[in-house]
Amino acid sequence: MLSQGELPSLTMNAWQTLLNLMPNPVAILQRVPGADKDNDALILVNKSYLETIGYPLEETPDLHTWFTKTCPDDDYRNLITEQWNTQLSANNDKTHNTLSVPCHLSCQDGEKRWLQISTHRHYPITDNLRLMVMLETSEPEEIIQSLQETTKALQASNHELLKQKSLLKQTQELAKVGSWELDLQTGLINWSDEIYQMHGAEPGSFQPDLAYLLNVSTEADEALKLKKALETAILTGEKQHLTHKVKRRDGKTGIIELTGLIEYDENNKPIKAVGSSTDITHALELQTQNNELAEIMERAYQEIFIYSTHNSKYLYANKDALESLGYSLEELQKMSIDQIYPHLTNGELEQYSIQAEKNPTQQKLLSQVRKNGTSYPVKANIQKVQFKGEEAIALFNRDISELKEVEETLREQNQLFENILQTVPTRIFWKDKNGDYLGANQHFLNDLKISSQDELRGKNDLEIEWPSGQGNAYFKQDMFVLNEGRSLLQLEDAFIDDDGSIQIWMMSKLPLRDETGKVTGLLGTYQDISSHRQLEIKLREQTQTLQHQAYHDALTQLPNRALLYQRIEQAIHRAERNNSQFAVLFIDLDHFKQINDSLGHDTGDQVLQAMARRLSDSLRKDDTISRLGGDEFTILQEPLNDYQDASALAQKLINATSQPLTIRDHTFYLSNSVGISIYPKDAITPDALLKAADAAMYRAKDQGRNNFQFYTNDLTEQAFEHLSMQTKIRQALDSEEFIPYFQPQINAQNGKLVGLEVLVRWKNKDGDIIPPSDFIPIAEKTGLIVQLDRQVMRKAIEHYTQWKKLGVIEGRLSLNLAVKQVQQKDFFTFIYNLLSKMQCEGSWLELELTESDIMTNLEEMSQKMNQLRELGIKISIDDFGTGYSSLSYLKKLPVRKLKIDRSFIRDLPDDEDDAVITKTIISMAENLGLEVIAEGVETVEQREFLLQNGCYQLQGFLYSKPLNATETLAYLQKL
Repeated sequence: MLSQGELPSLTMNAWQTLLNLMPNPVAILQRVPGADKDNDALILVNKSYLETIGYPLEETPDLHTWFTKTCPDDDYRNLITEQWNTQLSANNDKTHNTLSVPCHLSCQDGEKRWLQISTHRHYPITDNLRLMVMLETSEPEEIIQSLQETTKALQASNHELLKQKSLLKQTQELAKVGSWELDLQTGLINWSDEIYQMHGAEPGSFQPDLAYLLNVSTEADEALKLKKALETAILTGEKQHLTHKVKRRDGKTGIIELTGLIEYDENNKPIKAVGSSTDITHALELQTQNNELAEIMERAYQEIFIYSTHNSKYLYANKDALESLGYSLEELQKMSIDQIYPHLTNGELEQYSIQAEKNPTQQKLLSQVRKNGTSYPVKANIQKVQFKGEEAIALFNRDISELKEVEETLREQNQLFENILQTVPTRIFWKDKNGDYLGANQHFLNDLKISSQDELRGKNDLEIEWPSGQGNAYFKQDMFVLNEGRSLLQLEDAFIDDDGSIQIWMMSKLPLRDETGKVTGLLGTYQDISSHRQLEIKLREQTQTLQHQAYHDALTQLPNRALLYQRIEQAIHRAERNNSQFAVLFIDLDHFKQINDSLGHDTGDQVLQAMARRLSDSLRKDDTISRLGGDEFTILQEPLNDYQDASALAQKLINATSQPLTIRDHTFYLSNSVGISIYPKDAITPDALLKAADAAMYRAKDQGRNNFQFYTNDLTEQAFEHLSMQTKIRQALDSEEFIPYFQPQINAQNGKLVGLEVLVRWKNKDGDIIPPSDFIPIAEKTGLIVQLDRQVMRKAIEHYTQWKKLGVIEGRLSLNLAVKQVQQKDFFTFIYNLLSKMQCEGSWLELELTESDIMTNLEEMSQKMNQLRELGIKISIDDFGTGYSSLSYLKKLPVRKLKIDRSFIRDLPDDEDDAVITKTIISMAENLGLEVIAEGVETVEQREFLLQNGCYQLQGFLYSKPLNATETLAYLQKL
């Protein structure tokens, strides 16, 4: 960066222009009056910073917030800010006035990057501004990780030491350790005298029980923590250890450390919990104080050596010093100081001792030699001390290798900045307050046919021969900016070169100010925008086309939804003014999807285009027809004299649609369903009118299609009921009221469990169970089924993995999968993360997809089913026999099992048709090498029929109804 002697102080806009030319992330820091010196404000960042770090200034207004964002882990952030503050508070050394910290930053885009963060410890730009420069690197990673691990290990070691000392002191001096026993049947607790004292009560003064213990917990989460520990102990049989706070009878708060385990009877039934309690209230207070002292000592973070002034032998070195040199303390104590500092003479050592009498602290730059022979520079604070009864010299050293590297990096960055300034395609120049040039980049010099800066400096535009002859105009512009202190931005000018070619330039000129706000100079830039102007001409030519496309359907060229809304709004204004009415007709072609599916979208598009022309020909001049998408058309009929006019038009549209239509040698006989809403009778807004017409159209479909229906109030009531249920489902999802039920799947040959199918139930806040048929259809239609599916899957897998740990289940967990779930972009990310979080093997799961869902988009579903198989998850087809899959497709799919739909099982073995279908499915599964399972088995006769015909896996009320998690665990434990 140029010095202030070469370049006057810049405004923030000028700094922004210059900083954006730098390839590395750069920020300008500003001293905040009255604030901590280590918490500068971030006032400007460059383009590279936003592309790499990503956080805008409003999210990171100061360094404290910036470190919180980029280093979210508390331990890691403390380590980094400790290094930053230590370097920042180092004594003033003008030859080494930079600080540099390597840091693994969490950027806004989710990536973590290693950057070397460098800045001045002082404010070299002005009295309150300095630069922060970031260089991306990967080298510091091992060092930082090692330091972090060392720090964590020291903290853990200190914590354990304090805990042991505290426990020992309590045992020897206070004996605040007691035993207890909890009867799991009655909830009564037997305490020793010490525990009564921990609770501030006289021994034996009352009978404690579990309810009392939960009630005296100081906070709700304390009681919950105690409950969870007891439940975990009962469930796993493992010893539990926790610390909890209690409100003593004397009103004070006590902190008790509790350890306990479960005892079982001869039938492995838990009967009681036993353990011990320790009052650690005072110990934790001491521990807190010691941790605070340990934190202060941790911040010392430097090498410490002590050597004797008598014989120059080492007396002591701390851990950091020993690790840096590679010696043990025993090895170092046998050495003299000149072996580590070979460049120090005996005279210099003696001089240190003499000078220490007058000046207790001195600073030196030294070079230390490691055990392996390598050396590194340190900045040493030298002090005279007393150590073990004798005079000694203490060295407090800090490794400045990284500072040396940062100095070199900054030199390289300055050179890089200069190179960028001289090579960017933008022309850049700067002037003093008189309008005389101080400098410019190379492109600017080339435009003026000038070979060096010396030919430019000290001249103004009146003294320069501009090829365009614009020198006088440029000088007037400069004087305006300098005298008025106002910027001239994005001025266009035509440059005429010597060869007569004309270029269009975009020029900006900004005043430069000092710290008092006084204008001291000018910064100017300009760039060629000739190609931009040519693009503008092309864009203007495309504007009308784009505007048409914005309001018209690309396929039929009919007005689209946006234009229809405008027309309806205009019709409303006219109707209000004239006290008139109009109609909105919603048209949907019946069974149009079959054309696309059978003959392809090209044919379907031609049908839509032809139908658009037919419908348009049926209208009056003032009516508007639009295509909303797919096979849906909407007509605005205005004015409307009588309801019969709307019904007449609807019948006319139905008749026009029913005429034979020939496309590509195919003759189609189509029909449509029409819904009609009337303004202002049915609705008074565009949205409401369209919704009313849409609802009426669906009513027409329900009435057998190929007819029209007017909107009626009962449709509105149905819509409100639908909306109400949708709202309740959303609230239930937020409250996590959807829970999994489990129905066993049994091998009927040996009676063993082969799996559990997960079924969703809604247990509302009143405790009522709402059946799936009441909410699943609406959840599927609104898309809420995805969130519902995931909530139930997570809960079901959590229960299942717990049962796996208890060893009470071997079969698979079968989960029904909604097709909208599979269609989510993050579906596999969700499945993978769920398996990882729950520590669940993919081979433990089986996902059930309905036959119709698979065949909806066979290619996509086949691909995703193969991806699931790669995770080890098994796939089965649910409700098999009710869809339309073919054997050729079924054979290619990664399917493991077929589930015979309950509709075929219900009337077995008496219904001959159901018997034939069931036998056929079982035989087909056997030929394809697939497993087969029958659901809805309720009678012995059904079971015997299925066994005789080779279906051995059964599910239904004959074996068990769907069970909640508690009932399922009891069921599994009885197997």
